[in-house]
Amino acid sequence: MKTRFSTLDIMCAVKEIQKYKGMRLQRVYDIDHKTYLFKFQRNDEKCVLLLESGVRLHVTNYEWTKNDAPSSFSMKLRKHLSNKRLENLSQMGFDRIIDMQFGVGEAAYHVILELYDKGNIILADKDYVMINILRPHTEDEKQKFFVKEVYPNDRPKIRLSPPSENELSHIFKTAKPSTNLKKFIFANFPICLDYGSCLLEHMLVSGGLSASTKIGTDFNIDTDLHKLINCFVIAENFLDDLKNLKEGFIIKKIDKQVLPDGTIKELCTNQEYHPFLFAQHQSLPFATYGSFNEAVDEFYSNLESQKYDVKCMQQEKGAVKKLQNITKDHEERLRKLQEAQDEDKIKAELITNNLDLVDNSIQFIRQAVAKQLHWDEILDMIRQLNFEDDGNTYAIVKNLKLNVNHITLELFDPYNEDQKNKDSGKLIDIDLGQSAYGNAKKYYGSKKQSAIKEQKTIESSSSVLKMAEKKTKQTLKDMQVVASINKVRKTYWFEKFYWFISSENFLVIAGRDAHQNEVIVKRYMKPSDVYVHAGFSGATTVIIKNPTKQPVPPATLNEAAVMAISYSVSWTMKINLQNAFWVKPEQVTKTAPTGEYLTTGSFMIRGKKNYLPATHLILGLSFLFKLEDSSIPRHENERKVKGIEFENVINPEEENDDFENIASENESDEELEKIIEEKNTVKNLSNDYENNTDLKIQESKNPEADINQELNSNIQLSKDVNISSNCHEKCESNSKNEPESSDSDDDNDEQKENNELNKKAETVKPLILKRGQRGKLKKIKEKYKNQDEEDKEMRIKLLQSSMNENKKLKREKKKEKKIKKIDSKNKSAGKKQMLIKVLPIVNELPKETIQIGAQGAQEKFAENNDNSDDEADKTTDPSETQMLDSLTGIPYAEDELLFAVPVVAPYTALTNYKYKLKLTPGNTKRGKASKTCLNLFLKDKTATTREKNLMKSVNLQDIARNIPNGVKLSAPSLSKVLNSK
Repeated sequence: MKTRFSTLDIMCAVKEIQKYKGMRLQRVYDIDHKTYLFKFQRNDEKCVLLLESGVRLHVTNYEWTKNDAPSSFSMKLRKHLSNKRLENLSQMGFDRIIDMQFGVGEAAYHVILELYDKGNIILADKDYVMINILRPHTEDEKQKFFVKEVYPNDRPKIRLSPPSENELSHIFKTAKPSTNLKKFIFANFPICLDYGSCLLEHMLVSGGLSASTKIGTDFNIDTDLHKLINCFVIAENFLDDLKNLKEGFIIKKIDKQVLPDGTIKELCTNQEYHPFLFAQHQSLPFATYGSFNEAVDEFYSNLESQKYDVKCMQQEKGAVKKLQNITKDHEERLRKLQEAQDEDKIKAELITNNLDLVDNSIQFIRQAVAKQLHWDEILDMIRQLNFEDDGNTYAIVKNLKLNVNHITLELFDPYNEDQKNKDSGKLIDIDLGQSAYGNAKKYYGSKKQSAIKEQKTIESSSSVLKMAEKKTKQTLKDMQVVASINKVRKTYWFEKFYWFISSENFLVIAGRDAHQNEVIVKRYMKPSDVYVHAGFSGATTVIIKNPTKQPVPPATLNEAAVMAISYSVSWTMKINLQNAFWVKPEQVTKTAPTGEYLTTGSFMIRGKKNYLPATHLILGLSFLFKLEDSSIPRHENERKVKGIEFENVINPEEENDDFENIASENESDEELEKIIEEKNTVKNLSNDYENNTDLKIQESKNPEADINQELNSNIQLSKDVNISSNCHEKCESNSKNEPESSDSDDDNDEQKENNELNKKAETVKPLILKRGQRGKLKKIKEKYKNQDEEDKEMRIKLLQSSMNENKKLKREKKKEKKIKKIDSKNKSAGKKQMLIKVLPIVNELPKETIQIGAQGAQEKFAENNDNSDDEADKTTDPSETQMLDSLTGIPYAEDELLFAVPVVAPYTALTNYKYKLKLTPGNTKRGKASKTCLNLFLKDKTATTREKNLMKSVNLQDIARNIPNGVKLSAPSLSKVLNSK
């Protein structure tokens, strides 16, 4: 398969790209460390030029995956070349070097692309002084390719002239007989290096020779030299007419494979690309394109997918060959058993036909042994004696095997005249411990045993072959599925880092080294994100990507802390209970104090560090599955923020056996009823407030009074009700900013009552059911099962009647005082903003001018509403959220899964995942750990065929990539997996 451009290819590519001269360079992108995209535009015309160091240069129409973080070389190219015209594009000499000039005069820059050996891309100024170089090196100890060095203009080769007849004759005299003509020319004539292998073979075939021609046999130096001279003329004429080439060609190869069912499978792969259909390729399958650029673009764009197809076919051939070997082995075994039966039958028959001779031989040897004669003496006696019958010899002792009590006789069939006249008979081992008849019986028994084995082999072979064929077909099917999965597989931008998705759907990334620590802070950390660090040197930098401006929940912070500490020396040293801290992005800076400096990957933290609880070193290994769009809604809110919500407070009407709000085991039924009724009271009060706020806005005829009333009621509600643990801190901050209460006795009483309510709400905490409480709960449900809404409201009113009567007058007095204070402080904008934050209903007001306060101060709430909408737009990143939602660790049977992604995360983030393996510090290497993990998941009985195929398609290197060095594996069925190996 062709891997890089030849000189001929460069000439054609440069000729076709000339039409893009004069276009401006808009942007430079890098695909990998040696492949770059130059995006040009002129009016409405656009083109993308692809440069790969040492390989190719062509215009591409395909979409290529670009690096999210441009390399330093790309940034340097952007700095000097952006918005400059492509003034010239030429081949330097007759070499595989291309010079691209951007700009003119003093502002001219050159991009030099080398397409041979290891390749190179060089950025130089107008005088060819190198500004930046992709691969700095020294060549021949003289030419230095470093920044500020001048690019050597004498480096490119020039076009050579073809050899003369005298030169050919002189060099061919040194050729050895039977040497391949093509190889000899390529090695001894430098001009053939410029031609390339394809043009060299084309000129030989066109000149009446072939690529397999041998000197001295097919080629005579004296008579055929003029043919070779004509071949060089053909090559030179081809190079001169190169401007007339307008098409491109891809040479293909068709591989055929016979499947177990007898069908033939064909795989067509691209092998080479050329600007001309050479003579040696005309009999091969090929595809024609409108230009050479199109052919090259098509070749390299389909290269990766074809690699998967070729690899799959090779594995399929291996599976089919294995099946063929099994079949061949069974056939060979049956053949040997049949031959053994025939052999034993012949030996038994010969012994039967020569019973007397065999018995005499046995008796003779027995007597000699009984006389304690030496073995050599026995052999001498045997040579002197012949057992004859009427002059015909039917038995001869050939060998003694007295160590095993055997002799070897050469027996002839006395009833076969042809065999009697032959010089040799059949050699048969005879047991001296048995008679001739006993030896014949032994051979007949051996024949019978071989027949039984043959029959069993025939019976078992059918089932074995069927199983092998079934397994082969399944293997072929799995390989096709894996190949299709690899083609669909999308590599996410965060996979180049350490990463995981928290249990609350936040993406967490961390750097693998100091360079990546710099990258994630400088390029990926946004103002709404959170910076987490273990607090000691060598630890990785962790960033929690926060698509909203809401505070990051504690569970996610703790999981990020586990990640920060695990990817540090704490893991190798097995140090548990380390503390990490988190700070806001504005606290992280690269500016070092005076007289100090920061190394790569190090940052200064300004201000207060928020330390997190000490964590254990417990990670987990699992798989996330990519969902098809139609399956995503099925997993909505699969990973959500953890916390107690108002709606989740248990109602006695609900039939729920897992009652978690029991205060203690010894509480009576009356106490339990009281707790439930108090919770329902709080819930209904909050629901009444939420349901009535909109109604007040719509029906109000006096906006000023209603707004003040809602302000005060909301402030009071924020004191009375503590919705959840996550909201607790917000309520405290809001209560600090509220207007100060008066020093009157009424206010003090009011405050005391509010505190008592808060204490009651805080004491009712969700607890786990204890012994006896489940029975009490059932009694409560039985008691309240027939209660309707009217009874429920009546009980709530009775509970609140005594409290409300005493509070009614006090609240009216306090409202009047607070209204006066609010009106007096509405003049200050800061206080006005505080009130707006405290009251959520303000954002729901109509966009019109509304009066606030008794003094008639006006405020445009429409502007505030517009600003809040803008902030909401900035706080969310829908693309990132959708991307995370499309990955699930809990696949359902009805889901359509596209591919699997291995993930290493804190074990708490994987609690609900279908597949998970616990990792703690240990001695197991990451490669073995990844194999064990995959085997464990594949043996899961609940795993579907699709899930197994998706996990099989993942490379073990990708699984092991994020595993720390040295782990201990823990899983419920892990020992079974290890023992089954």
